[in-house]
Amino acid sequence: MRILHLAKYYWPRSGGMERVVQDLAEGASLLGHQVEVVAVQGLGRGAGTARQRTPVTRAFSFGALGSQEIAPGYIAAAWKRADIIHVHHPHSLADIACLLRAGRTPVVVTQHADAKRAMYRPVARLVLRRARAIVVPSQAHLALSAELRGFEGKVQVIPFGIDEARWNVVPPPPPGAPPRALFIGRLLPFKGVDLLLRALERVPELRLDIVGGGPEMSRLRTLAQALAVGDRVRWFGEYPDEDLTRRMADADFLVLPSVTVEEMFGLVVLEAMAAGRPVITTAVPSAVREVNLPGVTGLEVPLRDVGALAAALDTLAHDPHRRQAMGEAGRVRVRDQFTRALMAERHIALYQRVLAGTAPYGAA
Repeated sequence: MRILHLAKYYWPRSGGMERVVQDLAEGASLLGHQVEVVAVQGLGRGAGTARQRTPVTRAFSFGALGSQEIAPGYIAAAWKRADIIHVHHPHSLADIACLLRAGRTPVVVTQHADAKRAMYRPVARLVLRRARAIVVPSQAHLALSAELRGFEGKVQVIPFGIDEARWNVVPPPPPGAPPRALFIGRLLPFKGVDLLLRALERVPELRLDIVGGGPEMSRLRTLAQALAVGDRVRWFGEYPDEDLTRRMADADFLVLPSVTVEEMFGLVVLEAMAAGRPVITTAVPSAVREVNLPGVTGLEVPLRDVGALAAALDTLAHDPHRRQAMGEAGRVRVRDQFTRALMAERHIALYQRVLAGTAPYGAA
């Protein structure tokens, strides 16, 4: 089967959507299918080939207008022979390329999130109307999406998956070291890192590693100094995706303190679980609650509750046996439900039903 993914970005640009597209493309390739990806390549962003296992065509972008890349070559690049076109939303260039293509090539859409700008939504809805099937990774995505209203009959729930083998080799934290928590992600307001720093203040024995950059970096570093926790926080900034296992190896557990549904899935939670690390998440009503099982694979705290977050940090910091049990449960959960292989197999089965004219109706 020839599968063409129309994505916004691709590895080595690191992010949730980019990792999903990469794992889906590589997973289908490992199953013997011909997979190609079309993505945007911006100025100064290296193409990277070391881990590129599927052919990628990159359309050069002259810059961005808001969230929209100016990459006129994208539409021509997307004109490739395929049995299935898989569009990853939100990305208006991919939508336009999909609508302009001649022929009757079936379209499948993964709705990672709704478009933030209303001006792009009419084009997105045209693609959703054309699509034979729409994939979401969780029931929460379907419930939260305004763009999918009216298209529920086309929706199939296929959870995201990761290459768990990459994380199985992460060793346990160094023995005798102070307990260490880990945050990985863009430093944006909805990530709740300011609340994490305030909670850290209440757990004096705990150390914290923060991996990621973003517009909140300066403010958060100032806050850490004001709270007198600066000497217990290590700031790694933007970090190569292939080296993240090193940071996970130093950590006893991962914290994702997000405060809004902009945190739609949290792939980093799966990665921590696959590495045998328990997780602390918030009760954000998104797919995060479908991944972490409170009391089994980690702990869950109410939104914006610094006291509850501090209590959860204190619990995992001082209970190594519980950390170990939750970490082992996390490994099992990822292996059983959230692997790259499972995600690829479920998508191939979906493509086959689409090509056979028996596209999904209702969630699986």
